[in-house]
Amino acid sequence: MKEIRVGAVGVGNIFTHCHLPAYARLPEAKLVAMADPSERSLRRALAAARVAFQSEAERLRGEGLDEEAREVLKAASEIRVYRDYREMLSREEVDLVDVCTPHKYHKEVAVEALRAGVNVMVEKPMARTYLEALEIVEAARDSKKLFQVNENYVFAGGFYKVRKLIQAGELGEVCFLIVPCSHEGPEGTEWFWDPELGGGGALLDLGSHAVAVAWYLVGLDRKPELVKAEKFAGVSLRARERYVAGGFKRALVEDDAHVLIKFRGADGSWTTALIEASWCGPEYECTMAFGSRGSLKVRGAQGRAVVELSDYVGRRRVIEVPQEVSSMDTFTYEIAYMCRCVSSESRSFLNEEVGAEVMAVVDAAYYSEMLGRRAVTLDEFKEFSAKLAERFGDRASDEFIKMKVRHVAGHLPPREVLAFCRA
Repeated sequence: MKEIRVGAVGVGNIFTHCHLPAYARLPEAKLVAMADPSERSLRRALAAARVAFQSEAERLRGEGLDEEAREVLKAASEIRVYRDYREMLSREEVDLVDVCTPHKYHKEVAVEALRAGVNVMVEKPMARTYLEALEIVEAARDSKKLFQVNENYVFAGGFYKVRKLIQAGELGEVCFLIVPCSHEGPEGTEWFWDPELGGGGALLDLGSHAVAVAWYLVGLDRKPELVKAEKFAGVSLRARERYVAGGFKRALVEDDAHVLIKFRGADGSWTTALIEASWCGPEYECTMAFGSRGSLKVRGAQGRAVVELSDYVGRRRVIEVPQEVSSMDTFTYEIAYMCRCVSSESRSFLNEEVGAEVMAVVDAAYYSEMLGRRAVTLDEFKEFSAKLAERFGDRASDEFIKMKVRHVAGHLPPREVLAFCRA
């Protein structure tokens, strides 16, 4: 496998803590450059690179791989930095761009890199809105370059094991899933609370995880068809005052979402998924699946994933995920997989079309909430998006985000949304 030269754009927390260590460990991926408008962030990322690459070199020396250790240290010393990603694209010969910017810039950077003839992977969510995701789809199609939305949860060993059990028919026909993706909130990162930069709140940030995992578990051959904000919780703002970046701040985006999604198979069968995306802490303790033959739960236990499988006559099994499946962290797996796709010139299963459809489900959930939590089909939502694009042109995504903010604040009643749709 050839070495893939990578340029990173956006070197904040998700890159420094999650992506950067992978480049120290993966011989197939060479991080050659990093770009970020913040000089401080670049210095911080370079310092983190020295630590990560030094740690990997020491591990290699411990295994008697002195030459490999020297190569790792050499790679760390050769990383170049740029304040402008466009300069990086023009000066560096990179095979792959790793985008870890705030959500507002995902589309801009991805589109420019694809048009420059470079393969791209973007940290989830793919963009702020479905309409922005469609621009990435178009750029990938026109450039004929490869794209991946970096949905690391899909690479978790526990979910991989659950997918195999479902494929093997252990649950029979899968009827219902619960997929929670929740934490207490990104209080330490101010831009998450800015609607323009973030594009939304917990539903966009964590719901993109949950939708992708649910779809992966039931099978990507099934198609999301119907979306509904759950009747009692829906997409809402529960804690309006947050202590963000050193001061109390009134939240403008949702911090809790419970959404139902219907996936339909080509044979007419269907599965319903309930996803939870919250910055108020988890309501459900783990992912659960219920089928015609039995049910399962997948949870973490002492650093390992464990699947609890039960049938409907009371028999119960506990399955530990094999160590070789969970030996690398999920971010390392997703980067390694994309490097393999680039090397073999093959599409990622998390390609631009899958990423855009995940965004359609997320935005359809916002749309359902705006309509008084009624169910909407994906086709109905896409028709609404087309009307936004027709009416507002390049401002359509920004207008949709404003609608979200007005709804969260209680200033956008369903009748106004319906009036727009009928106009």
